[in-house]
Amino acid sequence: MQTILVPTDFSATADKALMIAKDIAKTTGSKIHLANFYSIPIADYSYPDVAMPADIMEEIRKAANTGMAKLKDELSREGLQVNTTVEMGMVTDEIVDLSKKINADLIVMGTTGSDGVLDKLIGSNASNVMQKTDKPIILVPKDYRFNGIHEIVYADSLHEDDTDVLRQVFDFAEKIGADNVNIININTSSHYEPVTQELAARLQKVFGYDKLKITFVVADNLKEGIDSYLQDHKIDLVVMYTHKKSLMERIFSSSNTKMMALHTQVPLMVYHK
Repeated sequence: MQTILVPTDFSATADKALMIAKDIAKTTGSKIHLANFYSIPIADYSYPDVAMPADIMEEIRKAANTGMAKLKDELSREGLQVNTTVEMGMVTDEIVDLSKKINADLIVMGTTGSDGVLDKLIGSNASNVMQKTDKPIILVPKDYRFNGIHEIVYADSLHEDDTDVLRQVFDFAEKIGADNVNIININTSSHYEPVTQELAARLQKVFGYDKLKITFVVADNLKEGIDSYLQDHKIDLVVMYTHKKSLMERIFSSSNTKMMALHTQVPLMVYHK
């Protein structure tokens, strides 16, 4: 791992994401690329073509650059390698494009709440980036209390094609010095795919019998299965994989839209196929 992209708006939520990114960077020797994309507010949406006064645009640009310079200086004093990007633009698209440009190995960003169901759980910018990027991404809840990443859980149904992502998960865990990777096989009333003995044996042969520990969870839906497990276990990071149906389709297939413990307490890492 060489480069971690950390989008920031200099908020407390963004700072929590940066705490995790710093911890990973210090452990892996990665450099951090901080990014801020600011947009020009429109005072009256009835007249979107009305130009923003140049002096206001300049103040917004200066504030963004000042905030970034301060943050870079703080990280540099901690011994971290830091690159920065400050540009005007649409947050989601710019983050996705920048991650490709700098060949980021990981994106770490904070989550915020809004009015929509999905936005309440993740935040519009974070959820959009997660669905558009092909980079691994860690979403950090605004109420998260950082104590390091020691216990990781891979939460999903298990399939033959999970071997590649599990290899990435175990590799990531080893690089950051995590204590354990737990695997929970969640089966729901609408989607029951128990792990066969043949598949379990094959996965254990690949990753080692001492590493691959599978816990079976039965729940009404994926969301409740994860919540139930998190209530009974101290987990620092949940990992999921966007294969077959999208992650959002699988999480929100139920009409139940109550806030997930997953998104209010524990960071979520998403790998993409």
